[in-house]
Order: sequence, then structure tokens, then C-alpha cells
Amino acid sequence: MGERQQEERKETRRANQARIARLISEAGTISKNELAARLGLSMPTVLQHVKVLTEAGYITESGEYGSTGGRKAKCLSVVGDMGFAVGMDITESYISYVLTDMRRELVRKARIRVPFAKSSLYYEAMGNWLQVFLEQAGIGQEKILGVGISLPGVVDPDEKLLLQSHTLQAENMGFKRLESLTGYPCEVGSDAGGAAYAELAGESTDAVYLSLNDTVGGAIYLNQEFYTGEQGKGARFGHMRMEKNGRPCYCGSRGCLDAYCSAKALRGEDKSLDVFFEKVQAREAGYRKRLEEYLDTLAAAAVQLHVLFGCDVVLGGEAGRYLGGYRRELDRLVAEYSYLDPDTSFVRIGKCQAEASAFGMAIREIDRFFERL
Repeated sequence: MGERQQEERKETRRANQARIARLISEAGTISKNELAARLGLSMPTVLQHVKVLTEAGYITESGEYGSTGGRKAKCLSVVGDMGFAVGMDITESYISYVLTDMRRELVRKARIRVPFAKSSLYYEAMGNWLQVFLEQAGIGQEKILGVGISLPGVVDPDEKLLLQSHTLQAENMGFKRLESLTGYPCEVGSDAGGAAYAELAGESTDAVYLSLNDTVGGAIYLNQEFYTGEQGKGARFGHMRMEKNGRPCYCGSRGCLDAYCSAKALRGEDKSLDVFFEKVQAREAGYRKRLEEYLDTLAAAAVQLHVLFGCDVVLGGEAGRYLGGYRRELDRLVAEYSYLDPDTSFVRIGKCQAEASAFGMAIREIDRFFERL
């Protein structure tokens, strides 16, 4: 066998091992038979890699499935405390921290009020609060796989750079410095991308994710991969034109989806969406009408995305957390706009809600670890 063939076989073995470890992490518990079926691998291949991963301390047997007449199948799971990942979500007024174990289970979370500033003091505050967060969790530095940082804007992951953020009023802000301050490897991603990763990573079906935060963003998940476009500028759904001469948008145009369906547009002068929806329930003047207009535009946008991509549309972000109580109304509006397909089940309300962006960035660090096996 030639050297090139040997290298190809070695890479195939490494890739299969990483796929097996990642699927076990995603599934929580899974049998060897399920691994073989879902990954399309032979049982001898699965057994070989499970043996290697078990001996290395990455996975363990964690019980048995119920008997179906023969021998009970063993449950496999990742060793949860083998390592941990941190996710951070940067906003204009606070930083969210989450800690997850190798089983993707949330271990700890915190939200620290730190107003954003493009200054050395802000970097130091990020790093100092990270150390406090981990000390309170009782996790040593050697156990941290990495830190994923979620940012509200366009990012360059390779350069660990925030290219532009309307929310933070910042551009060309680098985050490599945080690595030297903390000693942890860091990665960056958009807030919409982080939340979409938490929601969609590992799914077998395509979907687009609509992030309804103070600005509207999105993500595209096709063939089990996220498509980000050139320079990370794909899925900027907030700037789809919904009305020719409509409301002004921060981008300088008019009628953009962002001006109608951001969380900021919905809450108006209220300090939070909790307050807004309390006023909706109390039937204060004008609040129900604003909600109806919001849902109407959101339904139109969801249908447009479905026509373009032909897959599920997931509604997430801050405003997405509140949509479950208005599902029937949203379905009615979607059906009115969807002439080609009266079935409204393609619209999904995101299941990952609180701190979704930070959580998504954390589990991305776990997946990167497995990819390097």
C-alpha cells in the first residue's frame, strides 16, 4: 500500500472516530447498533472505534436498553466531566456566560451587567468575569476546552474579528487579545449563528433560522452544514425589503424586515418584552394592534423564506421566546400568505430560548474538540 493510500485510510479512521464521538455527545445515550445505522458504518468499524474511545476515556457504558427478547443493548454516553466549554454572548449592556459539559448539558449560567465599550478595560472585564464565573463553578483551567464568543454583527471567524455591529456601534474589533488575557483558546461567531447552532446542529433536515433580537439576523442550515456566504455576510434576513417606502432602517434603506420584526420594534418604548406582553394581556390601548402588525409581517417573511429555501423556518431570538402563546394566530396569517402550500407546519418556534447564542457557541467548542480527535 502506497504512502498516499495509508494517509487516506488514516484520515478516514480519524473522521469516523470523530463522527462517532460527536453523535454520542449529541444523542446523550445511544447504542452501537444505532451508531452504525445513523452513520452508515459497519458494525466492526463501530466496535473498533468505540473500543478506542472508551480506552481513551472519552466515552463509557451508562446502562442498558430494555430487553426485546435477546441480550440487552448497552447504552453509550460521553464522559460528561472529561472537559467543559464556555459560551459568551456580548450585548450592549451585559455579558452572558454559560458552561456546558461534554454531554452538552448546561452546568452553569450567569448574566453580568457590563456596558459594552471598545476599550482595554472592557477586554479586562470580560476576562476577569470569566475567571470569576469558572471559579464559582469549581472548574480548573485544564478542564476548559475553549471559549466561544457570540457577537451581534458580521464577524470574521478566522481572524476572530467583529467586522461591523450596529448594535454595539463598533467595527474591526479583534478578540485574539482575550486568549492572551485568559489563557483559553477563543472562537467568535454571530449571535444569530450561535443560536442557530444550538437549535439546528446535528439535525438531518434543512432549515433556515430567523433571529428576532434587537436586530433581525439569521442562519442557513443546508446538508447538515451552515452556509455563511462570502465574508460571513449570508442570511442577513433583517434587510429583506417588506415595504417599498416603509419604516426607516438603520442600514439607511426603508421597509426592511428589521424595522418591523426586531425585538426593539415590538417592545417600542417599553423597557422589556415582558412589560410589552403584560400590557397586551391587560389590553392597554395600541398594544394588541402593534402585536397583530408584528405577527402579520413576520408571517409574510416566514413564507418568503419558505418559498426561497423550501425548508422549515425556525423563529428564535428574544422575541421568539414569546411566540408560542400566539401560535394559532401566526398559523392563520401564514396560511393567508402561503398560496402555494396551505400547510403551516414548516414554521417552527425555537426550542432553545434563554441564552441560546452563548449555549450554541459553547457546544460548537465541544464539536470542535471531537473534530480534532
